[in-house]
Amino acid sequence: MKENAAYDVAVSFTEQSRSAVGEVVEKSRQRGLTVLHGPDQTHEWWGHKDRGDLPTAPVRFFLPFVSTVDDFGAAMLRAVKNGDEHVLPVLVGELTVPAELRHPHVSYLRFDPARPDLLTEALAARVEAAESAGAEQASVAEVVTGARRLTCSPAVPATFSRYAEQEATLRYLGDQLTAAMPGLERSGFVGTVHRGDSCVSVRVEQTGDTVYALDIQRGGIGGDETVNFVVGRHQTDTGSVCSNGWARPVYSTETGTAVLELHDFSVLGRSTGEPRVYRREDLFAALWQRINTVVAAVVR
Repeated sequence: MKENAAYDVAVSFTEQSRSAVGEVVEKSRQRGLTVLHGPDQTHEWWGHKDRGDLPTAPVRFFLPFVSTVDDFGAAMLRAVKNGDEHVLPVLVGELTVPAELRHPHVSYLRFDPARPDLLTEALAARVEAAESAGAEQASVAEVVTGARRLTCSPAVPATFSRYAEQEATLRYLGDQLTAAMPGLERSGFVGTVHRGDSCVSVRVEQTGDTVYALDIQRGGIGGDETVNFVVGRHQTDTGSVCSNGWARPVYSTETGTAVLELHDFSVLGRSTGEPRVYRREDLFAALWQRINTVVAAVVR
């Protein structure tokens, strides 16, 4: 191996495919391709060395033979999905690229141990096309370490449901408000919470006069999967266009939890602005603070 030489491809393989890959390397060299290949340069070898310990030779393609989507194979496939044109995975046998790692416009090479010549010809065509297009080579050390640095972007779970979160939010806010209302009696107010199938109605009274009203509804102007907030008494049905804010359940890939994206903060007595994300607990705390602020301002 000549460290300062440039190569068409550098090869990585599993222990199980060592012999078959060696045959592909030999046929590729006979075809006129230059191949960076060492008998010990398995996925484990490439995957556990630091950048300074890897070959720095420029290559047209880094060629990992992927037979299973383990950590190393996933990193290489993820690099392709992220647009690294120097990584050229070879799928071994009937392996299928998982949807979350598949690039929609990439045609993956495939290796059939019974016909290594087919892979050799396909590889030669890729190299010739890259040369004709004037594609630059890259240090194999940079290609491999760059791919290994990529992490999987968290995905929204298939089981996430906006409607289940909507139901849980209505139930949670109803429970918390019901438990908190007796605390208003110390200030001379009476708070009641009525909980229906699609609405939680909050009323705060003093000497029989309503000083604060809030309806928390299932659905509204934001869509039937949202939670709608209406401040004040209105002769309207659930889902009306009246709204002082609405929250859509969303899944936060940063925290790995469901949260509420609140639009229009007038329910909290604030000016409207960009949507803000709340946990259920934080949204209740903000609503309860607003109720206490309004009650405290009432002239007795």
